Amino acid sequence: MSAIRPERRAPDRLLPFDDPALRPSSLMIRSLTFASIALGSAILALAPRRAAAQVPPQSEGVTLGGFTFRPSMELRLRGELRRYPVDTGGDIYASNAVLAEGFGGALPPLIDTAEVVKTQWFLAQRARLGLAVEHGPITGVLTLQDTRLWGNDNAIFLGAGEPSLPVTAPYEAYVDVHTRAGRRAFVRVGRQRVAWGDGRLIGANDETLTARSLDAARAGVQLGNVDLEAMAALLAAPGGAPPEVAGTRKPVPAGTGTQLYGLNAIWHLAPLLQLEATALARVAREPRPSWLTPGDTFVLDARISGDRRGFRYAIEGAYELGRVATLGGDRPLGAFAAAARAELETALPGRLTWSARGAYATGDDGSLDAAETQRRFDPILPDAQDHHGLMGLTAWSNVIEAGGGVSASPWDVLTASAGYTFIGLASPGGRWVTARLLPVGAAPDNKSRTLGHEIDVSLALHPWEPLRLALGYGVFFLGDGAQAIVTRSNRALDADRRPADLQQWAFLQATLSVP
Repeated sequence: MSAIRPERRAPDRLLPFDDPALRPSSLMIRSLTFASIALGSAILALAPRRAAAQVPPQSEGVTLGGFTFRPSMELRLRGELRRYPVDTGGDIYASNAVLAEGFGGALPPLIDTAEVVKTQWFLAQRARLGLAVEHGPITGVLTLQDTRLWGNDNAIFLGAGEPSLPVTAPYEAYVDVHTRAGRRAFVRVGRQRVAWGDGRLIGANDETLTARSLDAARAGVQLGNVDLEAMAALLAAPGGAPPEVAGTRKPVPAGTGTQLYGLNAIWHLAPLLQLEATALARVAREPRPSWLTPGDTFVLDARISGDRRGFRYAIEGAYELGRVATLGGDRPLGAFAAAARAELETALPGRLTWSARGAYATGDDGSLDAAETQRRFDPILPDAQDHHGLMGLTAWSNVIEAGGGVSASPWDVLTASAGYTFIGLASPGGRWVTARLLPVGAAPDNKSRTLGHEIDVSLALHPWEPLRLALGYGVFFLGDGAQAIVTRSNRALDADRRPADLQQWAFLQATLSVP
């Protein structure tokens, strides 16, 4: 399914001249237990991400003695209401790591069972205040972010890298050195936004409340029509960790922490033929947050994409290998995922646009033998909603997904969209994972691949350049597979302890940004 999204920054590209951070605002993720709490923030676009040329214009700069100062500000208010949510209440697990497993099952160890959450609501605020300072080939960016939440937030589980709210912290804090003429190149060090490709493996995740930024060092260069980039990011700092950070009962002894390394190359052959290759390596040791599992995870990804005259498409495939630490020793990892999307913007009145997409990712078969290979695909640090529907009910892990949508803009200030998504399990007895990488649960005796059907509608209104308004509604009809899993995990149950037939979700959002 797909839906409209208010205008937003394009993904981070190789060249700093095309980077919103130098215009000057970009995005970022936090190391230890960091990032967001709610399902989404900007509305999903029927169209995939736009080119970097569509980045919002930079703010007016003030020049003093060879230095140019560019301020930025953003305030976003968002309210959400969910009826019979599937990712909160009920069973509480010791870890939400995608590759974590307990004693002889597809899920992490169960530590508690909470009350069933029938209705969940909250109001969230996110404020950013930033300043970029430019001097010749050097740019420094500092963006402070404050995020707060009101409502029944005690019923919200934390996804991968998401912090408890309220939180006030730097969202961006980096220095960028780049060429100003000739062959373009850059080096950037500090907390920064990172998004590669479609964001299926490394995404900025701006849909969540706090978004994502990485404490990283990046370097890139343009060689003809090829863009090359290397990255090293710190997900968890070396040293020890107290129980409240590690999510354990006892302090964690000193270790090397968790690092993420990446290489990315894009070959621009033609507007309709862009070839991209990505290699990722995540090395996780103690101390680590509860959303990570000790082990070595490697991902090889290839992507073909294009954008010309209203037609946009992408085809992507990834293979994951490595080893994961389990209670019985190291388990080999071997998983596969594939995805495709296409969109056609017509010349019909209202810029009528049609889109279609599909995805597949291998999953586990429930309980595994000691030396058996883990087939559950871990999407590392993906965008929460860009490719998985407005409601964020599934991730690129143990999934079969197919959907389509339509959008129209009868006026420049208004966009309306509607979409449909079928959601299924690649392995019926395996784990159901949401877009925020939260484990819904697993039912080893489940024989149905069908999780359900999602339908959503949304509106985006842009009445004034700094102001964007958005609202949406989604309904998910639970299939036999979903009902078997929520029954097993004590979630989305009615007063008679029977699984709900549908989940409903609605949101209203206002964003004020300068520039």
